[in-house]
Parts: sequence; structure tokens; C-alpha cells
Amino acid sequence: MTPPIAAGQVVRTVLPNGLTCLVMPSPDSGAVAIHGFVKAGAIFDRDRPGMARFVGSTLMRGTARRSGPQLAEDLDGIGAGLAVASGLETVVLSGKSLADDAPALLDAAAEVLAEPSFPDDEVERVRGELITSAHVNSLDTRQTSERIFRRVAYPTGHPHSHNPDGDESVLASLTPEDLRAFHAEQLRPEAAAVVLVGDVDPGRATDLVAASFVRWPARGAWAIPGFPAPHAPSGILREESVLPGKSQADLVLGAHGVARTDPDYYAVMLANLLLGQLGMMGRIGENVRERQGMAYYAYSDLRAGLLAGPWWVRAGVHPSNLERAIAAIIHEIEQLQRDGPAGDELADARTYLVGSLAVRLETNQGIAQTLADIELFGLGLDYIERYPEIIGSISREAIVEAIRRFPTEGYTLAIAGPQREG
Repeated sequence: MTPPIAAGQVVRTVLPNGLTCLVMPSPDSGAVAIHGFVKAGAIFDRDRPGMARFVGSTLMRGTARRSGPQLAEDLDGIGAGLAVASGLETVVLSGKSLADDAPALLDAAAEVLAEPSFPDDEVERVRGELITSAHVNSLDTRQTSERIFRRVAYPTGHPHSHNPDGDESVLASLTPEDLRAFHAEQLRPEAAAVVLVGDVDPGRATDLVAASFVRWPARGAWAIPGFPAPHAPSGILREESVLPGKSQADLVLGAHGVARTDPDYYAVMLANLLLGQLGMMGRIGENVRERQGMAYYAYSDLRAGLLAGPWWVRAGVHPSNLERAIAAIIHEIEQLQRDGPAGDELADARTYLVGSLAVRLETNQGIAQTLADIELFGLGLDYIERYPEIIGSISREAIVEAIRRFPTEGYTLAIAGPQREG
């Protein structure tokens, strides 16, 4: 089968200011999609959780050349879309337009990333939105259990120790000058990449990207800052929070995972898929939710990025089922550790992974996002060609070793819900 993306189809160029540009032609589509990232997420918040999110949420509210409303009107006038989101590790930009309007779309993207103005009125508007969101989340059992887990499982000063969405007090205190300073220091072209996929000539498209982003000056080498290392607990660290008026309890049970570039990533990812993702949310979903009916939802999740994030199981249960649900989760983990996956189970997981990637690559936007991920994690432009072999080469034994990395006697357990009787 011919892979949807072959290394020879993608033109990769590092521009003079350090920005990486990737272009892949998709002839006869009549449209283009862009996807870009800047490694400037909440890992740079340090003692001001919410800074990166505040900056990312304000990028499209006005630039040195256009107000926020004017920018939106200009994009709408050509039927183009452009959006920005800020996460733990990156600020992500995505957009699409007709091929003929690619220059206008790229100009808008460059303004947003390189020349935001952070106007006072828009900053205050965004501040209100973010504080409201943070306050609503503080009253939510699911969000609260995650905040507890992060605080307990990771040392102070580690990016995963706080919620990337931010703290209300920090969001209330940040000034437009703070946002401008963060932008000037962290949003730099040498920490960024822009991917363009669509009905374009690669050489011309690269020139368009270079012309649009020429006003974005380099600031020097980029590196992930140092953080205190997390340590596995010797026993179970359990903490609960009571939220009055709630009827559901939410739990997070987990430990430290792996980075995306860890050699064991694929084995751990497959183990997680079997444990709490595949089909009806893997073995955990099948047992805890479907068979025993103890949970409104139950699944496992592996957060593997530039940093090793958490590997956790999450569930929402009636308070009366809480202890039974925890025991059932541990049972499923231990059973998979002891017996490993069944042959058909592993075959289904491999088929799912290869097939789901193929589906993702059916659109220009999906291809652009995939190429951005390949660039972010340094996977190589032949990654898609190698992917089926990578997945097929992960042995059953490697998966068993991977699931045994999930500790069943030394983990963090965070719970948020109503006061329980007794």
C-alpha cells in the first residue's frame, strides 16, 4: 500500500530567522491548510500558572497592523479560518483557505504569532473569560481531581504540577506588559514550525512563508528549561476534596509516564491502548463501566510530549461505588501485567493504530497536523512510511514490560466529590 505521506513529497526548509517550514503539495484540492506550533506553552509559566494560556488567548485580539475585529472581518471576507490554542508545551495555530488566498492566510498567521499588540481592552476581555473559566472549573469534580493529582504527584516547580489553564489570582494580576514580555521572550521563530499542505507549488509556498514571517526576528537557541525531577512514591498517596452539592465523585489514579521520544514510548502507548482506550475504553471501560456498571466513564490516558507527562486512569462514579471502582481498576491493571494481552486483542490494537492514522491523513488539515507532530518530536519525514512496521514490531513481551511500569502499590490517587456517609 502506498503511504499517504512519503518523505520525498515533503519539502522542509529552515528559514534565515530559524523558522522551520514544511510544505506538501496536494494537487487539485483547490485549498490549503496550515498548522504551526511554537514551543512556548505552560512549561514556561514557572511561578505564574496561566501566563501562556493568557498570551495564547490574546494573540488574535489585535496585531500591530489590524485590530481583532478587522482581522476577523478580513479572514471572513475570503472564507478563511484561523485559530490559536495554547497548551502545556506549545502554542498551536491552525487555519485553512482557498489556494488563491494562501498569501493572505499566511500574512494573518504571521501577524498573530509575530506581531500581537495586546490592546488593553482586549486583555481585560480575555482576562474575564479566563477567570470565569477557571472559577467554573474549580467547582467541577473532574477538574478538581486533576488539580489534586498534579499537585500531589509532581514537585513544586514542575510544569505538570499545576493546571495549564492557570490560577485565578495569577490571571487577575497579569498586565499587558507582562503578556508582551512573555511573547517577546518565548514566542520565537527558532522554536516554531509552520506546515502548509494543499494545492500549491512547494517552492512558491516556501517563498510565501518566508515573505510572511520575515518580520519575526530570531532570539537565539531554544531549550526546555530545567525542572525538579518527579519521584515515584513508595506507597499510595491519596487525597480527597469535598465539593458540596455534587452527586458524582471523580477520581484520577496514576503515576509518571514517558516522553514521546522515549525508546519505550510505543510499547507503553500500546499498553495504555489495551488498558483503557481500545473499543469501549479498553479493559477498564469494559469491566468497570460496561460489565459492572459502576462508572459513568472510565478510561486510561497517556500524556507523552516533550516532557514525560502523567499516565493515569480516570473515572466518574457514584460515591457509593468509589472503593469498588478503585479495586476493579487495580484488578484490571494487575491482570494485564500478569497475563499480558490476548493474541486477537493485540492484533486489534495494531489494526486500530494503523487504520486511525490513515483516516487522519485523509484531509489536508490532518496531514498538516501530522507533519507538525513529526517535526515537533523529530520523528523523521519517512515516519509515515515506517509507522506500520514500528507498530508491528512491538512484541507482546515488550507490552507486558510496559504495563508493569504502571505501579499498583505506589501511585497517586486524587478524588473529588460529595461528602460520603461514614
